[in-house]
Amino acid sequence: MSLVPGIAVIGCGRISRSHLAAVSSQPELATLIATVDSDIRLARDAATRYGAQVAFDSVDEALARSDVHAVVICLPNHLHAPVAIQAARAGKHVLVEKPMADTAEDARAMAETARACQVVLAVAQCRRHFRAIRYLAEHQSQFGKLISAQVSLGVYWPDAQAPWWREADKASGLVVALNGPHVLDFVQMVMRDDPLRVHAEAVRCNDFWAGEDEAMMLLAYSGKRLASVHLSFNQRPVENRKVLVFERGTAVIENDTQLVFNGDLIVAQGDDEKRHYLDEAIEFQRQFREFTLAIAGQPNHSVSADEGIRLMRTLDAVHQAMRSGRTVELPAVVQDAESLDAVP
Repeated sequence: MSLVPGIAVIGCGRISRSHLAAVSSQPELATLIATVDSDIRLARDAATRYGAQVAFDSVDEALARSDVHAVVICLPNHLHAPVAIQAARAGKHVLVEKPMADTAEDARAMAETARACQVVLAVAQCRRHFRAIRYLAEHQSQFGKLISAQVSLGVYWPDAQAPWWREADKASGLVVALNGPHVLDFVQMVMRDDPLRVHAEAVRCNDFWAGEDEAMMLLAYSGKRLASVHLSFNQRPVENRKVLVFERGTAVIENDTQLVFNGDLIVAQGDDEKRHYLDEAIEFQRQFREFTLAIAGQPNHSVSADEGIRLMRTLDAVHQAMRSGRTVELPAVVQDAESLDAVP
């Protein structure tokens, strides 16, 4: 492989813009070789806008190219696992949009294939790459023991933002499937282990999509720690707030970009962190840089396949709790002797 890897972006829908910009704006890290979409017009438009060498309507064509060393998967959720596995078998490194897959079983199959094929598999959790979130991850021990976390992510969509949102077999648990990975990844990051119990409720308030648009969940952790999560597609104005109660005080993170502890500003929002995540946002550039470090076998902050499996396990429990109306107990995780994180 050349020192600068060639990239194919698979799926040219709404989230792809920020991934495409992340690749094309950092030519020192990688070269955008191909854009891929079943709608060839979308692929060609993306190739023209972001400077890809070719556009395809077939994943097979992109994976057949020897100058494509890695792929960024921006497809609907149910396609993440099959395409990631196909790419890994073709010897391509994979950065897959969240959620990693539809189920923990699918996520594990992806990770096992990546390990067997000796390629990197990373999960795109863009919010981890804000400075405030990174600071918290690296300095959390300074705040003392974490007692509880309260996370609210409320946005407003006046209509379905993609055709598959209207398809019942694909949009089940819609707000949880789309925004649940963001907030639960954060909770997983700060709790540093997996929940013992999960309770969740979700409802659909609007009939212009096929899945639930309001959800609340409560997660219990060892050491008498609790986390609560609220998700909404109906909230105006938008709210993105995290409140963490520590032994030494309370941390509040607003919009993932500002961290305050006991009333003192610790990390302020950067001028470069004000773009919407669908609008060629800086956190995607940072995320892609970490992915290229992982490909090169260097220390990095990519979200690993093992973390992705753990998150999918929690999401499975959330969906089970939503369907059953009952609290779900999670069995203790037995760690594999060999990590599933496939970094050559």
